[in-house]
Amino acid sequence: MKKTLSMVGAVLTCVTATAQNGELATPQLSAVTGNIPTDTMFVDWYVTPAPTVPLPSFEETTEILRQGDATSSLTDYSEVENFEIAEPRFAWVNITGLTSFPQSKEDFRKVWVEVYTGAGVYFRKRALLEAQGSWSLKFPKRNFSCQFCEKDWTGESTPSIRIGNWVKQDEFHFKAFYTDFCRGIGEIGYKLFHNLVSDRSPYWERGGYTVPSKRARCIPDGFPCAVYIDGSFHGVYAWQLKKSHKNMNMEKAEPLHIHLDGNLNNSTLFHGRVGWNDFDIRNPKEAYVTAQTKSAITRLSRYDSELTALEKSGADSVSIKHAFEEMFDISSLLDYDVFFQFVCNGDGSLKNWQWFTYDGKKWMVAPYDLDQTFGLNLYGVVRPAIWNHSPLTEGPFYWVEHYYQKELRQRYAELRKNGVFSATNILSIIDDWYERVPAEMYEQEKSRWPDSPCYGPAICNKGWQPYPNWTHYESTPAYSSATTYRSGDVCKLEGRLWQATQSVSGVRPYIRNSQLDSLPRLRNWVIVRLGYLDGHYALDDMPNNITYPELPDNEEIEQTTYYSLNGILTTVPSQRGLYIKIVRYKNSLVKKSKVFFNNSSLKNK
Repeated sequence: MKKTLSMVGAVLTCVTATAQNGELATPQLSAVTGNIPTDTMFVDWYVTPAPTVPLPSFEETTEILRQGDATSSLTDYSEVENFEIAEPRFAWVNITGLTSFPQSKEDFRKVWVEVYTGAGVYFRKRALLEAQGSWSLKFPKRNFSCQFCEKDWTGESTPSIRIGNWVKQDEFHFKAFYTDFCRGIGEIGYKLFHNLVSDRSPYWERGGYTVPSKRARCIPDGFPCAVYIDGSFHGVYAWQLKKSHKNMNMEKAEPLHIHLDGNLNNSTLFHGRVGWNDFDIRNPKEAYVTAQTKSAITRLSRYDSELTALEKSGADSVSIKHAFEEMFDISSLLDYDVFFQFVCNGDGSLKNWQWFTYDGKKWMVAPYDLDQTFGLNLYGVVRPAIWNHSPLTEGPFYWVEHYYQKELRQRYAELRKNGVFSATNILSIIDDWYERVPAEMYEQEKSRWPDSPCYGPAICNKGWQPYPNWTHYESTPAYSSATTYRSGDVCKLEGRLWQATQSVSGVRPYIRNSQLDSLPRLRNWVIVRLGYLDGHYALDDMPNNITYPELPDNEEIEQTTYYSLNGILTTVPSQRGLYIKIVRYKNSLVKKSKVFFNNSSLKNK
C-alpha cells in the first residue's frame, strides 16, 4: 500500500530505523509536489507536525511591543516625506493589498507598507514591490524590492528616508536568505568588509574624486526585520541598503562616474570583448551615458592585452606593476582578494562583484551578494573551512595572482594584527546579528519555511548517501543518469559529493539536497578558517602567539595539521618550507606555532 505525505506544513527529519518522537511513517515524497515510490527511500521517517496554533499577527505583535515601549507615544512619519530614523535593532513590516507575490523584476505590485521599528517609530506608506535577485527567484521565499511612494503609485513622488548612518533612499531591498539559518549571512559579510576597509581612504578619494561623503559605503548594509502579509507572518528578512549612485558617492549625470554590475568576467569585459547586454551600467543613469562613458569601458576591456604586450616585451615586474596601478586601484583588489579567500565566496569572481571608476581610467572593485559565504554554497550545502578555495584569476586578478603575492600576504597579516581578521571580531559580528533576531522569530521562521535546506539533513534516494570527504571535490565526476554506480563510487551534484551504497543507475542521489546548519557550526567555521589561512598566507611577519577560542565540546577533535601555501597536510610534511602548525586537543585547547621543515625535521622557528 502506498502512502503519501505533503511536505507543506511539516518538518521532516532523517532518523534511524526507530523514531525517537512523533509518528513513524515511510511516506512518498517529492522535493516539489510530486510523489516518489517508497522503494526509493533508504531511511525511515518521523513527522513533526507544524504548530496548530496560528502564529501571532502583525497587529498582535506590534500591540505587545507598543505596550512595552519606553516612549509615551509613537512618532508617526506616515505623512512626512523627508525624515531620519535610527537604525532599528529589529523592525516589523506589514504589507497590505498584495494580491500575489511578484514573480519577476518589473512585475510591480501596488501595496501599502507599514513599518514599526520597536523604538517608538511608525509609518505607513504606499509602495511598489517587485521581485529582486536571479537565482533566489527559484526559492519559495523570495527577495523583493520596495520603493516607497507619496500621493500615488507612479514612483514620481517618493519620500527621502535616512536610516541610521545610511545615505537617503526611497527604495530598499528585502533579502530572504532562504538557505541560511541566521537569515543574514550576507549582511554579516558586508559588516566585516566595512571593518576591513576602515583603514583605507574612501574609494572615491582613491579614484580622484574629492567631494566628501560621510554616509556612502560603496557596499550594502542591512538590519533584520519580520515581514507580514496582510497581518500574517511571512518571514524574517534583511532590510538592505540597495545599490545606488548616492551610496557610491557618484553624480548620476557625470559620464565618467561609472558603476558596472552583472556578468563581469573575461568573456564579457576583461579580455577585449565588451558584452554590452551582459551587464548593467548602474551609473551614470541611462540618459547620461555618453560616448565618453562607453569609451572608458572599452578601454578597460583592453587593459589586459596592454599588460600582456608589456610582459612579452621583457618588461620587469616593477614596470608591469607600475602600469597595472595606473589602471587599477591595487588596494581595492588586495582587499577584495583576501576577503574573498576568508569568506570562501562561491559567487564573486564572474558576477556579483561591483566594478567602478571615478575618472574613467582607474578601476576598483567591491563585493556584492554575499549569500554564498562562510561555507554556504549555492544550494545551502556547507563546505568545510579547510576548503582550498581556488585563487582569483579572472580579469585583473590574473595580474594580482602573478605579481602581488607578497602584498596579499602582507595585507592578510595586517588584518590579523589590527584585529579585523580575529575570531573575537568576526564572532562578535555574527553573534550581534543572531541576537538581534528575537528567538521566537526564528521559531516562526522554521514553522513558516520548514523545507529551508538549513533546517534538516539531506533526504537521499535508496542506494545513496552524502559523502563527507571534500578532498577531491574538483576532480570528482558529475552525476550522470546514464552511469551505473557501484557501491563506494562517488559523484558530485548540486555542490555536494554523493556516494553509492549499492549498485544504482538512473536514480539521482537525493530527494532534497539539504544540510542542518547552526550557530556553533558557523562559529567553528570561522575559527578553523583563520587557522587555515594563517598557513595559506604564511609570512615571516605573521603575528606570533595568535590564540584561538576553544572549540565547542560537541565539535572537539584531536589533530595536528600543517598549513602552507601549497595546501593542507595532516601528516608530517615531506617538503622543505614554512608551515603553520595547528594542534587541537580533545579538551578543546588549540595551540599554534610557526615551524620550518628542513632535512626531515621540524624546528620551531
